[in-house]
Amino acid sequence: MSDGGELLALVRSADQQTAALFGQMISITFAMIAGIYYFLNRARIELKLFAFTCYGVGMLAFFGMMLRESNIKRIALEAIEAMPATQRSSVVEGLRELSQSWLFKDTSIFLNAAHYVLWISVIYLLFFWKRPNIIV
Repeated sequence: MSDGGELLALVRSADQQTAALFGQMISITFAMIAGIYYFLNRARIELKLFAFTCYGVGMLAFFGMMLRESNIKRIALEAIEAMPATQRSSVVEGLRELSQSWLFKDTSIFLNAAHYVLWISVIYLLFFWKRPNIIV
């Protein structure tokens, strides 16, 4: 396909991978929050640091894979932009126009901000939050 169909598929594949990786990041964050709530809030600092190190390694691995996919997407979008307008299909042209809109830019900002929110929430809950003593 010389109309950019492969590039369109590459962009969509990168978006799908990024969404799946972000879902995994949310999953390990919720697992960490459950661990903090049930037993890490009573643990000594050594165990908390070990748990946070394991969490950090996992998060950085997923974040690195997300960055890789984002760079693949960026390269594909640059290749679409470099194509002559007469060779682009209408769908590829629509993607090119959409990629320059506020939607793409704001979505990338929210994804980056969400990554920091996940990290900060785990740091707060693990090292600063104290579980209230409620006896039922």
